[in-house]
Formats: sequence, C-alpha cells, structure tokens
Amino acid sequence: MLAEKFLGRYPSHFHINPIVKAFIISESLVWSAWNLITPIAAIFVVTNVSGGSIQSAAFGYSIYLGSRVIFELLIGRSLNGASDKKKFTYIAVGLFIITISYLGFAFTSVLFVLYIFYFLQGLGISIATPAKNSLFSVHLDKNKEATEWGITDAAILLSDALAIMVGGFIAANFGFTPLFIIASTINLMGIIPYFLRFDKNIRI
Repeated sequence: MLAEKFLGRYPSHFHINPIVKAFIISESLVWSAWNLITPIAAIFVVTNVSGGSIQSAAFGYSIYLGSRVIFELLIGRSLNGASDKKKFTYIAVGLFIITISYLGFAFTSVLFVLYIFYFLQGLGISIATPAKNSLFSVHLDKNKEATEWGITDAAILLSDALAIMVGGFIAANFGFTPLFIIASTINLMGIIPYFLRFDKNIRI
C-alpha cells in the first residue's frame, strides 16, 4: 500500500515533461560541478593564490554574489515572454561562461585575476538561472508540481553530496588544477540535456 501511494498506481504517473527532465539532469550536473570546488575554494585561495587569505577568499565570493544579483535582475526582466528557444540560448551562454570561470581558476595564481573569474561566475549564473528556472516553472506537469520539485531537489542534493566528497578526494590527492578542469567539463555537460531536447530527432 505504501509503495502504491509513493510510486503511483499506473505507468502514466511516471511521466515527466521532457523539459522538466532535461532541467533535472542538467541541474544535477551543474550543481555537482559547483560543489566539487565551492566547499574547498577558500583552501585553494589561501594555498595556491599569491597573496591569498581567508579574507580575500570571502571577498571573491562576495564579488560573485554581487555580480549575480545585479545581472540576474536585469536578465530576468529581459526574459519575460521569451520563447523556449531563446531561454535555451541564454542557458547555453550562461553555462559556457561558468565553464570559462572554472578553467580560469585552474590556471590563475594572481588574486586580481581570480576576482575577475569570480565576477564571470556570477555573470554566467545570472544569465542561465532565470532562463532555466522559467523553463522548469512553465513546463511542470499539472498536478505533479510538488512531486517534480521533490524529485529535482532529491536529485540535486544526492549529486551535491557525492560531488563534495569526490572534490575533497581529488584536491587532496591530485591538486586543484585537475579538480577545476573536471568541474568545468561536468558543468559544460549541463548544456547537453537541453540541446537534446531541442533536437527534433532526439527525445530525452
């Protein structure tokens, strides 16, 4: 009885809108990449960046947040009434910029340059987030909104937990440069589910 209530009684209960499915897969990849590095980013700044300190690590994160707030408000307004294809374009551009910021972290040891990449990180997220959240909200299956939000959170949190553990292992055993390169690759892969969704010959 409990299984029936949790899983649903009919196969139709398992149907998820393709765009919602693309969002869930993409978000799991994007936030896995984020959590590979963010929990230990301060250690990177202190140990690998010239003049880096806990305070400068905090300042860099503040730059990211400030950049994100400013641009996300502007981008969000510009996407009102936009088509799915335009939103997909914004997602792809935003995730690509985030990927560049991760690669920048991998190859910089100068504090000022690091701040530039924190700024780019905020810019990339501010471009992608309103677009992907809008797509997700519009395409939620009727009467399954709570379930699909629950599935999304569960998928992302499980991915985050694994990524944090793996990120610490990679940094401790192989260094930060490989970690950032892996994170940038995973983040870039977050574009693929949306790309497949908009390819008429491939169905997610």
